[in-house]
Amino acid sequence: ALLATRARGVTDSLSLRAVVDENTTLRRLMGLSARLGDGFVVAELLPKRGVDDDFTLTLNVGSGSGVEPFAPIVTADGLVGMVERVDANLSFAITWAHPDFAVSAMSVDERAYGIVKPHLGSGVERLLLELRGVPFRAKLDSGAVIVSSGLGATYPRGIPVGVVLGEISTPEKWARTYLLMPAVLPASIGPVLV
Repeated sequence: ALLATRARGVTDSLSLRAVVDENTTLRRLMGLSARLGDGFVVAELLPKRGVDDDFTLTLNVGSGSGVEPFAPIVTADGLVGMVERVDANLSFAITWAHPDFAVSAMSVDERAYGIVKPHLGSGVERLLLELRGVPFRAKLDSGAVIVSSGLGATYPRGIPVGVVLGEISTPEKWARTYLLMPAVLPASIGPVLV
């Protein structure tokens, strides 16, 4: 009886911790929604059916909720991806890890601008990003935060994209390329705003 009571206590405390974590995430999303303005809807990811990749997402909202193709997908931590196509009740999206993904980005201090694309390395490096086309005069230090610039009209300005890990060597001598740690890792995506 004592072991059963202890087990029930542990189970209750774990489920309480999960509820507290979920509430924290939702509060952060509400704060982000207020900063981004009107037009965003909250969505949840649907489980993948036999496909285990970090490139695509299916969301439980569609055109009936006002979602349109090219809508950005964000969490309280940063940019996740973009809606590619919608039907009445579902949205199908790509994440920043998809080879077709790109976002115009800048450093928070607005000294450096470039285009963020997935890093096409292998293994763990596959989960990194590259900030490409940064003018050579714009040197970024490790730890610099990169956000969306708002250019191109798909992604609102100021959404965190990643953090600079360091510069990588490329054949181009007129521009710099930086390796980024994404603001949002695919495994940690929960509720999102579309």
